[in-house]
Formats: sequence, structure tokens, C-alpha cells
Amino acid sequence: MEKHFLLAIGDDQTSYQAGRFVEIFFHYKHPVRLTLLYVAPKTPDISLDRGEVYQKQRIELDWNKRQEQRAGQLLEKGREMLLRAGFQEKNVNVRLVFSQYGSARDLIQESVKGLFDALVLGRRGLSRFEELFVASVTKTIINEELTFPIWVCQRPERGRRNILLAVDGSEPCVQIADHVGFVAADQPEHAITLIHVRKNSASAADEHQAFFETALRSLLDNGVARERIQSKVLVAAHPAQAILEEAARERYAVVAVGRTGTTGSGLFSMGSVSRTLLSRLEGAALWVSPSACAVGK
Repeated sequence: MEKHFLLAIGDDQTSYQAGRFVEIFFHYKHPVRLTLLYVAPKTPDISLDRGEVYQKQRIELDWNKRQEQRAGQLLEKGREMLLRAGFQEKNVNVRLVFSQYGSARDLIQESVKGLFDALVLGRRGLSRFEELFVASVTKTIINEELTFPIWVCQRPERGRRNILLAVDGSEPCVQIADHVGFVAADQPEHAITLIHVRKNSASAADEHQAFFETALRSLLDNGVARERIQSKVLVAAHPAQAILEEAARERYAVVAVGRTGTTGSGLFSMGSVSRTLLSRLEGAALWVSPSACAVGK
């Protein structure tokens, strides 16, 4: 089944980490469509007298022309990188939009309008989202418009394989399990490990098994072969650290989680587990569901 991802491209070289990740992760590239998006900054406010309208228009036109030239260079660089990696030319598109709401919210609008399966960000893209959500986005915007997973790519490393999927039975973890199954079903070189981290050994074993069965059902329903899936329970005082260590030890290409934390406003007002993963996970991409859940209990 075809997948369509939106890759945010910016002026910072780290934005190309999104392209490098998809290049590395997708062995079978024919079912993958990619749209590279550059959000050009608004024309700076110009304070001129009423009689200088023509001059203002000329300044704005010159500004837009420079932005278009710059965007064309950056987008073409990203496009050529993806074509060299083996993605089909017909499946790699570029798009320029001029910012209307601030670059982060523009990315959200484009993701929603395009019905993309995920928004893929390099490290610079994460910073923009963090600024937006922590600062001012309302719960209404988050609930109604942030309906897609986000992939955060921090220094993706070649040679990494497989997906570490954190589960706890909550709805956001069910969402991310479904997303993992959808993306990975036709990428058989990636195995999937379901992991649950508990803070003590007293939790009921059948509870953990129920978590695994729920996630397993999502993966199988998406067409992932049963032999590609295993499960693991870890006992650790610090769930985020346990996940980081597991990801590094087994060299996973992806760590997939539901959002953690239920208080605060915004995507990045999350619990300590996801905040730690966002700030410290390197080499692997972090896939995050649209809404909140707890990774460790």
C-alpha cells in the first residue's frame, strides 16, 4: 500500500536528516511517496509613508523572488538526494509555501490538507514545533488538527534496523502500533519488538500480556508477518533510560511511542519519558503518536 510522507526542509543542514532517514529506512522504495516542503518566511514589516506604496511593493516582490530562489535550491538538493537513493522520480515532489501563521503552524496546515501519513522532521524542525506548542497553540488546534504522527530524525545511522515499539494498552499506543504496522508491513527487513517498561516487578503478568496482544493485533491486521514480531518486558526505575539503552544496544532504526503525559498544552508538553527520548535519542528516529499516553508503569 502506498505511503505518503511530508518532509520539512529548511535552511539548516539538519533538516536533511529527514531525507537521510527515509533513504536508510526504506529498503523497498516503490510504495513510498515523498513531498519536500519549504516554508518561506513572511515579508518583513516595512514602515513607509502612504505615498511610497510602489516602493513597498517592489521590496516585497524582490523579497519573494529571493525566497523562491533559495527554496528552489534547497528543495532541489533534497530531491536529488532522494532520487540518488532510489526513490522513483514520479514519487518525489517539492512544494514551496509562504508562511501565513508561523512556520510550525504552516507545517501542520500542510500536513492536514495533504492527508500525509506522517510529518518527518530533522532536528531543526523539532525546535520549530517545540516553540509553537509550548508557547501558544490551543488544545482545540491540537485535538482537531494534529491528527498525524510525527517522525523526529536525529543523526540517523546507517546499518541500524528494526523498530522498538513501546506499548501500554492506551489509545495513543494503539495508534502508534497501527502506524508502525501500516508503514512496516511491506518493509520485511525490519523486525518489530514490542516493549513494555514497568517500574517494579509486582505488576500483573497478564496485564502486560494484554498490552502485547492489543499491539500485536494491530500489526497483524496491517499485514505484518507474525514471525517478524517479538515482545519484551523490562523492569527499570527510569523507563526512558531503559528504552534508550535498549535502542542503543540493539541498534534499532526506530523507537515508536505514544505521547506521554496528560497535563499542559501542546505536543511537547509531555511527560518525562517522551521529553527524554526527544532530547537524547540519536542514531534512531523517534515516531510519536498524535495524542498522549504513558510508556512506563
